[in-house]
Parts: sequence; C-alpha cells; structure tokens
Amino acid sequence: MKRFFILFYLLFTLTVVHAQKSLLFGSIKDSISSLPISFATIAVLDMDGHVVDGAVADSIGGFRFFDLKRGQYAIVVKFIGYRQKKLVVDFDGRSQTNLAEIALVSTDQRLTEVKITGELAAQKHSADRQRYQASQYGNAVGGTALDIVKNLPSAAVDGNGNISMRGNTGIIVLINGKPSLLDPATILSQIAANDVTDVEYITSPSAQFDPDGKGGIINLRTKKASSDGFAWIVNLQGGLPSIDNHGNKRRQKRFGGDISFQLKKNKLELSGSANYLRNDNAGFREGSVYTIIGDRQTFFPSKGERSFDKYNFGLRLNGSYELSKKQQINLGMLASRKFQDRLADIDYTNRTVRPSTGEELSKINYFNSNLQNKQGEFYLIDFNYKYKFSDTHLLQAGAIYEYANIYGSTKNANIEHRIDTVQWTNNNYTNPLNGLRISVQHQWKLSHGELLSGYQLRNDRQKGNFEYFATEKPGEAIKLIPEFTGKLNANNTVHAIFSQYDHKLERTQLSLGLRYEYYQRDVLLVNTGMEYPYSVHQLYPTLNLMHNLSEDWSWKFAAARRVQRNNNFELNPIPEREHSETLEQGDPNLLPEFTTNVETGIVKKLKTGSIFLNTYYQHTKNPIQRVNSVYADTILNRVFTNADYATRLGAELGGEGKLLPWLRVNGGLNLYRYKISGRVLTYQETNSNSDWVYSLNAGVQADLAKNWSTGLQVNYLSERPTVQGKDSRFVAPHFNLSKAFLKGAIKAQFQWQFIELGKWGVNEQRITTSSNDFFTTTNYIYEKNILMLNLNFNFYKLNQLLKLPKSEFGEKEF
Repeated sequence: MKRFFILFYLLFTLTVVHAQKSLLFGSIKDSISSLPISFATIAVLDMDGHVVDGAVADSIGGFRFFDLKRGQYAIVVKFIGYRQKKLVVDFDGRSQTNLAEIALVSTDQRLTEVKITGELAAQKHSADRQRYQASQYGNAVGGTALDIVKNLPSAAVDGNGNISMRGNTGIIVLINGKPSLLDPATILSQIAANDVTDVEYITSPSAQFDPDGKGGIINLRTKKASSDGFAWIVNLQGGLPSIDNHGNKRRQKRFGGDISFQLKKNKLELSGSANYLRNDNAGFREGSVYTIIGDRQTFFPSKGERSFDKYNFGLRLNGSYELSKKQQINLGMLASRKFQDRLADIDYTNRTVRPSTGEELSKINYFNSNLQNKQGEFYLIDFNYKYKFSDTHLLQAGAIYEYANIYGSTKNANIEHRIDTVQWTNNNYTNPLNGLRISVQHQWKLSHGELLSGYQLRNDRQKGNFEYFATEKPGEAIKLIPEFTGKLNANNTVHAIFSQYDHKLERTQLSLGLRYEYYQRDVLLVNTGMEYPYSVHQLYPTLNLMHNLSEDWSWKFAAARRVQRNNNFELNPIPEREHSETLEQGDPNLLPEFTTNVETGIVKKLKTGSIFLNTYYQHTKNPIQRVNSVYADTILNRVFTNADYATRLGAELGGEGKLLPWLRVNGGLNLYRYKISGRVLTYQETNSNSDWVYSLNAGVQADLAKNWSTGLQVNYLSERPTVQGKDSRFVAPHFNLSKAFLKGAIKAQFQWQFIELGKWGVNEQRITTSSNDFFTTTNYIYEKNILMLNLNFNFYKLNQLLKLPKSEFGEKEF
C-alpha cells in the first residue's frame, strides 16, 4: 500500500500544479430549462478571427482553457439546435477567470433524429500482430483478462489454467506495452476483463521487444478516455450454488466486482480500475500408478477430492501529463494480491508384488490429506518520459520496478485407517522477487519510414528460503529435514542493444531489426555454497513484411529468433513434497530454449469482417520438459530437464464477421505437427514422440429483440504428446444471455460455464507419463455447470439519460 500512496501523491501533485496555472473556464446551459448542454463546441479566436484554441464541453456542460496568453479573445459557442453565441473577453494571462454559465437560445431549426452507427473491426492484422476486440467475447464479462485470451484463434488453456499460443507455453504478457516478470496466468488474472478494450497477439515481435517467450507476446490494451470528461463503469458478479460439488468438504464461493474510470482534462489523462474476484472450484481426481524397483512392483491407485479456494484483487492506475508540446510523462501502477488453497484429500490402495513369481508382498490402504497454499502480493511501478526534439527526432526513457512477495506452504498427512497419522510433512517457503527494467530509445523519422534504436537493461533477483519439516512418529514434534531444506539466490541480468528499421510505402510495410544481448545467470545454493553460473552472447534478427495485394487481400511474411529463459522455479534443485506420491525439484544446470520461427499468411477483408490463414514452422533447441523418475516405491521424482529438440509445423485459420445484421460469429482453428526428441535424466534410451495437435475456439453472438442478446463460445484442445507420454483433450463450452436497459447504460448477463455434454469429459484433463520402471496416469475432474449472474453499470451513459430533479428556488436563494 505504501507504493500506492506514493504513486497517488505524484499524480495528485501533477493535478495541483496543473490547476495553479492560468485558467479560463465556464459552462454551457439551455436558456429556458437551465439544464447543461453536453458536448457543445467552444472556440477561442483572436481579434483577427484566427483560432487560438478549442474544446468540447463535458457531460455536464463544463469547459476549460489553460495557458492562454494575455489579450482580448472572442469566445464562440455552437451546438446543433441552438443559436451561436459570441462573447468578448479581456484575459490577463495570469489569473483564473470564470465566465460563469453561458446560456444558449434554441432555434426553430431542429433535427428530428440523427442516427450515426459505427463499429470497430473485431479483428485487425498487421505485419507482426493480430488485434482482437475484447467485446466480441461475451462469456468473458465479469471475469479476468485470461477469459478473453483463451478465446483467441491460436490460444489454448488446459485444466490447470496454463495458457499456450500455437502450442507454446512460453508467453510474455504486456499491459499497454509494459512487461512484467510474472507468469502469464498470474498477470492475466490480475486484470478485469471489463477493463480491457482489445488484445494484441504479436506472433513475430520485432527487435525492440525482449525476445523472451517462444510463444510470442500478448499485449493487453486497457480503457482510456477518448474525450474530455469523466466516465466510470461498475460491474458486479455472483455465482449460484454448485450443481455438483463432487462431495467436497467446503461450499464453493463465487462473487466479485470491478470498477474502472477514465478522466481527461486538457493535458492530463487518468485511468484506473480496481477488481476483486472470488472463484472457488470443486474437483475430483482419480489416478493409477505403479513403480518397479528390482523385483518389486508397487501399485498405488488413488481417488479423492481436489478442490480450489482462490481469490485475487488488484488495483491499476495510469496517468499521463503533457508538460509542453515537446515533453510528456507517463506514470503507472499495478498492485494486486493472489491467494489459492488447493486441497487434495486422497484415498490410496497400496499393493506390492514380486513380478517374477506374482507373489503379493504387502497390501495397505491409507488416506493422504494434502493442503497446498500459494499466495503473494505484487507491485509494479512504471515511469516513462518522452521528449520530441523536432518532427523527426523523439527520445524516450523509461523504468519499470517490480516487487513480488511470494510465499506459501504444502502440508501432507498420511493417515492409516483414517485415524493413525503415520507421517506428517510441512513445506514452508518464501520467495520474494525484485525486478528492474530500464530502457532508452531514439526514434528517427525518415521520408518513407523510421529508424528505432536503443538500449535495454533487465535485472531480477530472487531469494528463496525453503524449509521442510517432517515426523513419522505420532505425537513427536516435527523436525527440520536438511536434505529437503535450503536457501536459493538467483540473479538474472540482460544487457541489450537493438536497432530496427521500419519502411512504409503505399502498399507495403517492411521491418528489419537486429538485437544483441548478453545474458548472465547466477544461481547460488546458500547452504552448500554451490554456484551454477551461466552466460551467453546472442544475436536475434527479425524480419516482418506485409504487402497489400489489393484493397481486400494482404500477404505477410515474418521470421525471428527467440529465447525461452529458465524461470527460478525450474532452476530450484531443493526438493518439495508436492503431495504423497510426488517429489518436485528443478535443475540449476538447465539451458535456455532457443527457437527459430518462420511464418507466412494471407488476410482477406470482408464487408462485415475478415478471415486469415497463417502457416508457420518452429524449431526449438533444448526444449524444457517436466519428466518423472522413480524416487521410492510410492514416490515419483518430478524434475525439469532439457530434451534435444522440438519442431512444430502448423497452420491457423481464423476470422470473424456478421452472417446476418443480428448474428456475429468468430472462430479459429490451429493445427500443427509436433515432434520432440531427447534423452531424459539418466535413462539411456532416446525418447521421441510426435503427433498432430489441434485447438478450436469458436463463438456465436446474436442480438435479439427488445435489447436481448445471447452467445455460445466453445474452447477445444486435443491430445498433446510429451517426451514421456501425452496430455488428454480439454473441452470447455460456455453460454451467455444478456439484457440491456436504458439504452445500454445497464446490462444484466447470465452465464452458464462448462456446460456438461454427457461423456465428452467437459473440464477434465488426463495426464499420462511412463518409462521402463514406472507408469502414471491421473484424471483431473473439475466442476461443471457453473452458473453466474453479472450486472454492469455504465455511469457515463446513465448521466446522459437520467435528468434528476433539482431545487430551483433553493439554489437561487443559496
């Protein structure tokens, strides 16, 4: 909160400084009703009739002019249906002058009705990116930005909330072009869907962007003021009781709300939002596992509850101020908190046999209660300064500071006969992160393009403390286990220099770029003093080309080299007892993934929409895989490791448009051939796996009579091969029904999420891996038929519609 107050103070200071300058202000009203006239046009002319300044009145008829020089001016006010009014004002150039209320007289010339309809294209395409309007995805209302992103043509989200683009899980998320060190699912869940205007998917980022993230970049663009005035929107959401909670212990809670505002006053712009979302989920899991150690084979199938209690809330604030015609500053802040409890109460049947003879050696049933808690507070402050030397030269400098206080625990209790606790373990950890990004870049506008060059610094530091306590004797105090305890310091530094040339002709856009980076990574195990240094020099070339073949057809081509750097979770070698059957750890010797991406595509504009087809090829060196090996007879060791290489050859087809004036459709199909190969851990054989993978996102939205609308959105992800097995398909259909009131100022929506479709396995995911000494398959079954109610209030529209009564005589006397 301290960081929030600092930011608020800075923005408030800007406003105060702004208000202390010379000011000419007033308001416009109707001469008969005395009601304010919204959006009247006000012009300031000198005595020779030349325009000095101009403005449009806000929603309550107010207007302001700053920094006018000393002199005599003519103030001209116009509005449709009223006579023009002209005032002559002597202004001293120093004080604040109030013109009070300017009354306009109506004319006999009136317009019966003027109806102007316009609609933004739901999808736009350029050489390096695709842009999607958030409003076309009705099922995302009341949710988070993740609910928007998962509907993009090449996006897929699995049962664990992991998002992938074109099959790649390595994605960088930007908010209004500003990066974050947090993982995609975390940062997307901190932004309210109602605060997002559109989403850009940058498939082949140019040299000015950090090349981290083999899946490309997702850029969220949030709402901003389009004209002078103040506007705000409130959204409330609540969930109905669960239809099937799988017999979970606790009742699921689902409710939330968000509020956003935009303020624009001459040179000052402010926008912000706050949101809270409680979104519990009931669940169930069933698994089958066996291990082989010598002549002993142990089977331990399981089933039981796997539910989530989770909430998050966030606060976003952005401000920009034009110091002069040449200078502008921007300041932004994001503060949020995320909490999640995952409860897994699992019954195991443990049976050991001797494979050579079939003899049963032992058999026992036991119950494992596992509670995993993850939580954290996240803060980000962003500052940017622009200085325009001339029409051809622009300098930008910026800094982003990020702090994340991440902590949690995992508690395990193995209980026999549901009474006797035979083992108790507790993992506690704190893992705070400090990150800093600094950038300086120069933009040089040329006759047919521009040259962009700059320097960027990225540094993040993480100090983790991981403690493991356990006891295997009832009543005995738990003790620290040194084998699973330790402190980890990780430091990542990237120095980058880039240059990018963007060339624009009448029908062609071309971008050529080259980026040089020096990357240094230092991992230190404090308890043992072991160091794991890594450094590398790399060049990242980029090419983007888009050519308009005609007014309706465009062709594009792109090629780039990217990197997927290892996060600190993957590098952490300190084991964690994830639950009864799994021990998790990373590898500090992991190598980054290096990916080469080439793509080409065509875009066809339609009368009421567009369609596109892209083909792409990706080759990845050192792909990171999460693999299993046998740790003990009933415990698998889950470890991150590098395979040798992976390839993707695929195509994506998508589009949107109106089939009828009242019926709009959107959709996307991504199909690729995936192959991965490499030796895993200490296994001698080379594992190779390949298969076709596809994802489908499709939706339909219909506008019905009397301000009713309805929609259906379906997300489908097919089976995917891994280096040791496969992940099952995942399907998620959603329905929405909406009713608008007061010309759209109030909107109510009913949502039916994860519609159950018989044996289709909606909202279920099975993960299977195997080798010569183990086999494991687990099906995660999440809650279906989630019913939500949503109310949206647009107070800007309400102010225009509701003319509330006021005290005429009282106000005059006052």
